[in-house]
Amino acid sequence: MPQPPWAWRWTRKDRGKTVTRGLTAAKAEKMKQAIINQRAMDEMIDEMRDITQKLILERPERPPIPDHKTHPKPALS
Repeated sequence: MPQPPWAWRWTRKDRGKTVTRGLTAAKAEKMKQAIINQRAMDEMIDEMRDITQKLILERPERPPIPDHKTHPKPALS
C-alpha cells in the first residue's frame, strides 16, 4: 500500500468542530515555525497588556506646586 504524501497532521478547531489536515514535511516545518512565532507574539501582547494595566491603575502623580516667586499672579486692574 503506498504511503500518503503527508507526514504530519495539523488539528485545529473551526466553529466548534475538529478539522485535521495532512501536511508534507516541508509544510509541517513552516507550520511549526508559525506556531513558534504565534506563541512569541502572544507573549509580547500579554506583556504589553500587563504594562498598560499597571499604567492605568497606578495612582497619578500630583502636579508640582507652582513657585509663586518665579510665576507671580498677574495684578488685578
